[in-house]
Amino acid sequence: MVDLLFLGTGGGRFNLVRQMRGTGGFLLLGKNATIHVDPGPGALLRLHAAGLDPQKTDALIVTHMHVDHVSDAGVLIEAMSDHMLSKGGVLLASRSVISGDRHGDKSISTYHQSRLEQCVTLAPGEKKEVRIAKAKSGRPDSFSITAVPVKHDDPTGFGFVLTLDGVRIGYTSDTEYLPAVHDKAFAGVDALIANNLKTADDHIPDHLNSGDLVKLLKSAKPKLCILSHMGMKLIVSGPELEAARIQSASGVPTYAGKDGYYYCTERCGWFDAAKEKKKAKEGKSRKDEGQKRLTL
Repeated sequence: MVDLLFLGTGGGRFNLVRQMRGTGGFLLLGKNATIHVDPGPGALLRLHAAGLDPQKTDALIVTHMHVDHVSDAGVLIEAMSDHMLSKGGVLLASRSVISGDRHGDKSISTYHQSRLEQCVTLAPGEKKEVRIAKAKSGRPDSFSITAVPVKHDDPTGFGFVLTLDGVRIGYTSDTEYLPAVHDKAFAGVDALIANNLKTADDHIPDHLNSGDLVKLLKSAKPKLCILSHMGMKLIVSGPELEAARIQSASGVPTYAGKDGYYYCTERCGWFDAAKEKKKAKEGKSRKDEGQKRLTL
């Protein structure tokens, strides 16, 4: 079982500033591991809103150096490393994030990188087996990740296919559609998270639009697709309608991601993280009260 918790499903510069949709990335919640992908602005606050402890994050994946994918990475490293008091956590990121781009700018400071247990530069096309020796659950865990090439204005960026607890999750990251690469890379994944910035008739370089996403889904045939990183016009026009159009044209079950909601692969459905948090808290209170009565 892997839960996909969305802390932000908005994309593009206009939405970034206005925050009509969040930009905190998403989490992969496995049995023993919590992996945070592309923690942009608001990631930390939205983690707290969902009832999750940032100190229990085991790994960060940052696919490229743009601010809406990396701005909260430093503070999450502080959480993973017990307030920078010990080494902890794993970072997998593009070369631009860890070492710097052609101008020498890098997104995560040397100081923060020094407090990580593992800091791994992942190149497009590369595969890594990652072991989390000190998973916050108390039990070791591991996952495999293959970096998928992208066409974006950070040439060191990547999408990925990640396998955790037997579930294969694909993520396009920010990219134009590359048929020869993406059709094969994402073939048959259990869930494909698509950064679909624009509708079919609103193309922009370096990003997916609905028309090209339909082509990808028809060829790769993932079990389901979830739209994220949606631009302002798509948000205003109706993400659910756009998802329905994509599903009708591709034949692949397609959903529009929602901020603060997670998709449970085992239960095959959407759940409000805040409501689930409240239910869990109420359930614990009832259990504690029952235990108290038994001991009286």
